[in-house]
Amino acid sequence: MSTSRSASRAALRLLHSSSASAPHASSSVLAVRSASASTSSVSSPRVSSPRAFGTAAPLRSAWPAGAQPEDADANRRAAPRPPRESGAQPKRFRTKGVRELRELKKEGTPITVMTAFDYPTALSLRAADVDICLVGDSLANVALGHASTQQLPLSAMVHHVQAVMRGISSPLLTGPSIAPPPLVIADLPFGSFYASLEAGVRAATALVQEGGAHGVKIEGGSEIVELVERLSSFGIPVIAHIGLQPQRVASSSGYRLQGRTADEASAILAQALELEAAGATAILIECVPNRVGAEISKCLQIPTIGIGAGPGTDGQVLVISDILGDLTSPAHVLADVAAADASTSAQLPLPGASTPQPPKFVRAFAAPVAGGVTVGSLRIAAVRAYVDAVRARTFPDAQAEGYKMKKEEFEEFKRRLGGDERRQQVFEQFMREHEED
Repeated sequence: MSTSRSASRAALRLLHSSSASAPHASSSVLAVRSASASTSSVSSPRVSSPRAFGTAAPLRSAWPAGAQPEDADANRRAAPRPPRESGAQPKRFRTKGVRELRELKKEGTPITVMTAFDYPTALSLRAADVDICLVGDSLANVALGHASTQQLPLSAMVHHVQAVMRGISSPLLTGPSIAPPPLVIADLPFGSFYASLEAGVRAATALVQEGGAHGVKIEGGSEIVELVERLSSFGIPVIAHIGLQPQRVASSSGYRLQGRTADEASAILAQALELEAAGATAILIECVPNRVGAEISKCLQIPTIGIGAGPGTDGQVLVISDILGDLTSPAHVLADVAAADASTSAQLPLPGASTPQPPKFVRAFAAPVAGGVTVGSLRIAAVRAYVDAVRARTFPDAQAEGYKMKKEEFEEFKRRLGGDERRQQVFEQFMREHEED
């Protein structure tokens, strides 16, 4: 049994026990977190450094008319380099990483996360200061027309990650007015990590090595701890997805609110603690009451990203198709047909004067019927509005876009978190189980 699992199981048992209440939500988990952190480095296997790549002697090219003399190479290396012309090669900005996410949580700055599934959606994210680009398996629904995410194979996921990376990492998107590229995280699709630990490692490696993603997101709780530990030990960022898990929607009787009772909220908190101890970079919490999302965020040192989890999480994520109001089902077409004759006074964004023009043979059919508005300008306006709302903490609205929890259930959940005495009990029980292991 790993130390992180012992820690979380000890925390969960004490969350279910009947001890005295305490005012601070995060105090009962501090000892578990600190003890897990101190022992994780001991339990993690050491990996020897691989042999340096490309140690063989370089081969000289004979193109186009044979190899050059030895002194030609020496003279070329010794010659002074001409000064770089202004604007010839724009400076490349470093991609955002795990350190930036931790700093944002420490500063209390909301983290902005948005999905992308192809080249245009990826380009639109570069128009705003997005922190994480999530290539989510929701693309099975909004881009491929599947009824659920379970139909998405790993090969399709790699394909879409490659397209997104071409947009996110474009060398032309640099300069003082362009934010650094976001961290790109890709979903491990349904079934790709179920067979074994090795299968999960192979799937994650494919998304990083073949797709180009910086890290992965995995749905699950205690059952994915070992996979999170393995991937994080090799430096692959992992975002763990708890709460509502769309890949398992069949077993959860649909898309239902999670964490409605003290028992459910305690179980979700225990999962978050265990995954944090396993080395997760962040926790994505989906569809839980506002106060549960906020309390879990207070109990963790790593960032939390909420979707339907209220304004109290460290960041927010939405599917870009939802933000844009794109056509994601036949119902949208039926609704648009029914409202075709309706007039609106809302002002839509227009393309800028410097927007590149398409070739002569292309006709922009959308612009004439939408008052000159293009999908590209609308995407950019929507992305910017979303980022501004998250930064200003006006999204999500606790009343209109959050979920409630019964007062007595929340009080019981808070009581189980305990105070200093409970924290000491958790620490002592964790140490006893660690010695037994």
